[in-house]
Amino acid sequence: MRLDLRIDNANLLTMEPAGDADPYGTRARLGSIGVIGDRIVAVGDEAHDVAADRVLDADGRFLAPGFNDVHCHTAWYGMTLLDVSVEKLGTMDAVYAALEAAAKEKAPGEWVTATGFSQNDYDGQYPDIQVLDRIADGRPMFIRQVSGHAAIANTEALERAGVFRDDFETPEGGKVVRDEHGKPTGLIEETAQALVQDLIRPYSRSLLVDAIDAATESYAQQGLTSFGDAGIAAGWIGHSPTELGAYQEARQNGRLHARGQLMPMADALRPLHAHDDDHNGLGLDLGVVSGFGDPMLRLGPIKIFMDGAMSSETAAMYENYEGSDTPGYFQDAPEVLRARILDTYRAGWSLAVHAIGDKAVAKAIEFICEAQDTYGFPAQRQPGHTIPNRIEHAAMVSDSQLKTLRDYGIVVTPQAAFADAIGDAQNASLGEARRPLLYRAKAFFDSGVLLPGSSDRPCADGTPLRGIQAFVDRRTRSGDVMGSADERITPQQALAAYTSIAAEASGDLADKGTISRGKLADIVFLDENPVAVDPTTIKDINIAATMLGGRFTHGNLD
Repeated sequence: MRLDLRIDNANLLTMEPAGDADPYGTRARLGSIGVIGDRIVAVGDEAHDVAADRVLDADGRFLAPGFNDVHCHTAWYGMTLLDVSVEKLGTMDAVYAALEAAAKEKAPGEWVTATGFSQNDYDGQYPDIQVLDRIADGRPMFIRQVSGHAAIANTEALERAGVFRDDFETPEGGKVVRDEHGKPTGLIEETAQALVQDLIRPYSRSLLVDAIDAATESYAQQGLTSFGDAGIAAGWIGHSPTELGAYQEARQNGRLHARGQLMPMADALRPLHAHDDDHNGLGLDLGVVSGFGDPMLRLGPIKIFMDGAMSSETAAMYENYEGSDTPGYFQDAPEVLRARILDTYRAGWSLAVHAIGDKAVAKAIEFICEAQDTYGFPAQRQPGHTIPNRIEHAAMVSDSQLKTLRDYGIVVTPQAAFADAIGDAQNASLGEARRPLLYRAKAFFDSGVLLPGSSDRPCADGTPLRGIQAFVDRRTRSGDVMGSADERITPQQALAAYTSIAAEASGDLADKGTISRGKLADIVFLDENPVAVDPTTIKDINIAATMLGGRFTHGNLD
């Protein structure tokens, strides 16, 4: 055997479990890796001294499987890199100045768009619609909140959206916020955002390719080799009905720098009328379902929204938010959501049900369990390439629900990355009695529920090493802890969440997630060992290089 590539003098964090002494495979072992094509063919002593066309010296660096963020928004993140950002500008006047500068560069009547706004960065304040009207000078303006669950629009944008018509009706699952006189404040929540977004969308294929290129190039710099884009093609979170085509074009032109599992929005599905034996339900033409594709680009589960966000207090809770007169709300009637989940699953799709509030989580568990009881577990329906059903975010899970999640194999994706940006605000929204259940982690590990790493980027800082540290310390911006300190997990568990567990939760453990023979040569090269350094410095570890399928996407060892 002759190798295409051999990497020597590497401290290997294989993530292959080795019994009770090393349950997550994080014990570093000095050794070599052999690669042929895009696959690992030899690890450790078996790779040592095997002839190779190219030999690299890792110089003692720590090599782990490439990081995998199973819930982010890649095209959206890329667009934030290309758009005007109003994130953490310090003062509202600075926000207005950035927006006014952007408006002056636009032609009369042209849209002014911006991203990254969070009221938590400005003492809970939102931009004044009258000021937005003045600085826009007749142009429509749309500012996306960092969570994606709300936005701010000026009067011209709302006028174009029909909000001031006598026959205007607020969309189900959304809200146009009004002041005490009934006038819109400019804040629009959840599904109501589409009233304005649909005047801007669909975005062009070329813009989406540019965004995907920018986003995945950033991913490579951070050691990220795989991601799940949680909601494409439709709904208020999608960008174009041809969004999958933009990913294909990016790949064909060498502008896709990480592997993508793409989750179509449920809004993109429609009734299929095929043979009665073929489990008709909601689907896409041609009959493709979750799992279609290859290791570089694959269709994942269908994204279905149950509720909103904790940061905007639109997530559906049983009781009102602390100091508020609202418990949040569902994005549609529960019976409608139930039918959508059952019809989608019946058609062969795996499910990724967004549920944050405790009321929404309870319904999500109920409906997913009913779907699996009725139509079979994922492993029965997709032998050989199982993509489990998931609850996205799962922000409020009680002890009594943990066994059900484990027994039904339901994956959860709570984001520890929220701790810094919105952890304090979420603690306050829940109050002391409820906050211990917020974005749990250790409870899932202890109960045998799969918890993969994810960030919800650009809603939070998506840097994987920062996400790993956030799992370990859960530190908020004020120095508090998000939820409960009892939900902290170990660095070993956190690293597994972003590697082996992420691969299993995506149905891809046969191809990636560990440094093992037969797996894809997706590797991150670290200057320090993330499970051995001071946990408060994990985020600061330098990424020396990132390899995707045996090719460097960031840095090199030459």
